[in-house]
Amino acid sequence: MTWFAQTLIDHPEIAVLLTVGLGFWVGRIHYKSIGLGAVTGTLLVGVVIGALVHVTASDGTITHIAVDGPAKSIFFLLFLFALGFRLGPQFFSGLKGAGLAQALFAVILAVVAIATVVVLSKVLGFNPGLAAGLASGGLTQSAIIGVSQGSIAGLPESADTITQWQGLVPVAYAVTYIFGTVGTALFIANVAPRILGIKDLPAAAAALERKLGFSDPNPDVSSAYLDVVRRAYRLTALPEGVRNVAELEQYLDDRNGTAEHVFVARIRRGSGQVEDPNLDAFLAVGDTVVLTARRHDLFAAHVEPFTEEADDRELLDFPIEDLWVVASSKEVVGHTIGELATDPRSRRIFVRGLKRSGRDIPWSHQTRIDSGDEIHVQGPLPLLEAGIKHAGYPVRNTTDTNMVTVGLAIAIGALIGVPTVLVSGIPLGLSTSVGALLAGLLVGWYRTRSPKVAKLPGSTQWFLETVGLNVFIGIVGLTSGPGFVDGLRQYGLSLLLAGAVVTLLPLLVMTFLAKWVFKFDPVITLGVLCGSRSATAAVGATREAAKSAVPLLGYSVPYAIANIVLTVGGAVIVALMG
Repeated sequence: MTWFAQTLIDHPEIAVLLTVGLGFWVGRIHYKSIGLGAVTGTLLVGVVIGALVHVTASDGTITHIAVDGPAKSIFFLLFLFALGFRLGPQFFSGLKGAGLAQALFAVILAVVAIATVVVLSKVLGFNPGLAAGLASGGLTQSAIIGVSQGSIAGLPESADTITQWQGLVPVAYAVTYIFGTVGTALFIANVAPRILGIKDLPAAAAALERKLGFSDPNPDVSSAYLDVVRRAYRLTALPEGVRNVAELEQYLDDRNGTAEHVFVARIRRGSGQVEDPNLDAFLAVGDTVVLTARRHDLFAAHVEPFTEEADDRELLDFPIEDLWVVASSKEVVGHTIGELATDPRSRRIFVRGLKRSGRDIPWSHQTRIDSGDEIHVQGPLPLLEAGIKHAGYPVRNTTDTNMVTVGLAIAIGALIGVPTVLVSGIPLGLSTSVGALLAGLLVGWYRTRSPKVAKLPGSTQWFLETVGLNVFIGIVGLTSGPGFVDGLRQYGLSLLLAGAVVTLLPLLVMTFLAKWVFKFDPVITLGVLCGSRSATAAVGATREAAKSAVPLLGYSVPYAIANIVLTVGGAVIVALMG
C-alpha cells in the first residue's frame, strides 16, 4: 500500500485519472430517477483518495498528493467556455420575447438563494469558503466551486488563510450536495404541485398535452412505429376531379383532415420511365406513384379505392437525409413548426424532433422556434440541402473543431476578467472564470450567425464541458482530502442544516411567486423551477411524477439563465462574505 501511495504522490497525473474514472463509475449509481452524478462521484472519490494516500517520512513529515501547475484552472476554463457556448443562443433569446418572464424568474430565484446563503453564513459565522461551498452544494451548482476558489485567491488574506478557505469549499459542497439534489427533486415533484393547486399531476400534464397538441417523446426509447413513410401505389383509377399531382395531394389531404400533408415524391409511368414530378405533372391510370406522409396520413383505407400497393424498389430507392439543424435564420426563428410546414421550400421535409439547450422537448405544429433550437428533420437529400441554408446550419457527423476560436476566445475572456477594482479595500473583478464563461456565451450566440467561425462539434462540447469539469473537481477532491475529515467534523451538522434551508427556502418562495405573481401554467411552473435551479435530477423526478415531458417546456430558458447567474453568484458570495 505504501508503494501505491508513494506512486500516486510521485505521479499525481495517475491519481487524477484514477479519480475521474472511478468518479464516473460511482456517479452512475441511481435510485429511481435520482443519482449522484459524475461530478459528485468524482469529488467523493477524490476526497477519499486524497485523505487516504499519504506517506510519513523518517523525520515525521507527511506528504500528500499535490497537483501542481495550472492544470486545474485550464480544465475549469475549458468547462466554463463549453457551458457558455452551449447555452449562448438560449441565454440571449431568453432575454426577450416570451422567455423574458421565465428569465426574470430565474434571476429572482438566484438573488433569493444568494441572499439566503449570505444571511445564514453570517449568522452561523461561516467564512467565505464555507459560504461558497454551501451555495454550490445546496443549490447543486458545481461551477461555483471553481469560481469561488478563484475569488478567494484574490482576497487580502494570508496565504494559509486563503488555502484553508479554498479547501473548505469542497467540504461544504460534499456535505450539502446530496440533500440539495434529493430535496430539490422531492420538492418540485411532490410538494410544489400541491402548492400550485395540482390535485392530479399526470392528469394535469395529459390535459396540457392535449391542449397543445403533442405527445410526449422519450429520447431513451426508439419506437418500432415509423412516423414518416414512403410507399409505392399503382393507380388503378383516378378519383373524380384528379388530373395532376397537385390535385391528388389535395384530394388526400381533404380525406385526412389533419394539419399534415401527403406528397407525391416520384412517378413511374406506364412506359417504365421514372420522374421526379412537379405539381403540374399529369397522372394516368397505370402510373405508379411514391406517396410520402406521416404514417397516420397514409393509412391504406385512404388510397385503396383507386390504387394497389406495389413493391418497386427502384422507384423507392432515392437518397433521404436525416439530421439536426440549428435554427438561426430569421425565416425560421419566431415562427411555428406549422407555419414552416406551409412554406413551399419545406415540401417533402418532415420535422421529427426538437431540442432546446441540448434537451429533447415535446413539440407540435403550434411550437414556436427559438434561436439556437436544434430541429430534427428528414427529407430527400437535394431538397433538404437546399432548405438548410434558409433555416440555419446542419449538425453533421464531423470531428473538426475551430481551435483558433476556442483558444483565443478563452484567452481573451480570461484576460478581460483579470483586472480588479478595490471597493472598501476588497478587490472586485470578473475573474478569469467568469470571463471565460462570458466568452463562451458570446461565441455560442455568434455560432448561430457564423457556424464556420465557431465550429464546435457535439462530441467536443461534451468533452470540454463534462471532462473539463470532472478533471477540475477530481483535482479539487485530491488536494482537499487531507483536511476534509477535520472540516466535516467541525462544521458537518451546521452545514447540513444550513444546506437544507438553502435548498428549500428559495424553492418555496419562488413557487408562491410563480402562482400569485408570474401566474405561469402550474404544470409548466414545475419545469421553470427545475430550470431556475439547474437541477437535472429534479427533471427526471418531475417527468416521472407527471408521466410526461410537458413540464420541460418551462425548463430551457430558466436553465440557461440560472447556470450563468448562479455561477457568477459564487464570486458575489465571496465578495459579500470577504
